[in-house]
Amino acid sequence: MPVNIEISENNKIATMTVQNNDYTPKKFQLLLLKRVYENGTEEYKETTDLIATPVTFTLHGGKTQLIQLALKNTQNFSTRAKDYRIIVRELPCRVKIENNISSTVNLVVQHSIPITISR
Repeated sequence: MPVNIEISENNKIATMTVQNNDYTPKKFQLLLLKRVYENGTEEYKETTDLIATPVTFTLHGGKTQLIQLALKNTQNFSTRAKDYRIIVRELPCRVKIENNISSTVNLVVQHSIPITISR
């Protein structure tokens, strides 16, 4: 099921939950991007229009983390919707290798979730 976060005049703070289904701790970092059009092309650039907290966090196995998102300047609610994205990036962690043998491959993931700002 696709995920979409919406922030509006009636719902000024949005929340999302990140869950670690693994048994080992994982570190995450959040990045906020705004869709802009330059020279006829669509791009996403880092923005300070939104606030996300916490920006970085460690999530232990089986635990969840609540993330709160808000628009910094509520004057930015306009008749035209604005599109943003929150990137939830898993950070690489060190894996302890015993006896110089490792049979584990650790992959880090990144999720890009749309955020719509509307009136």
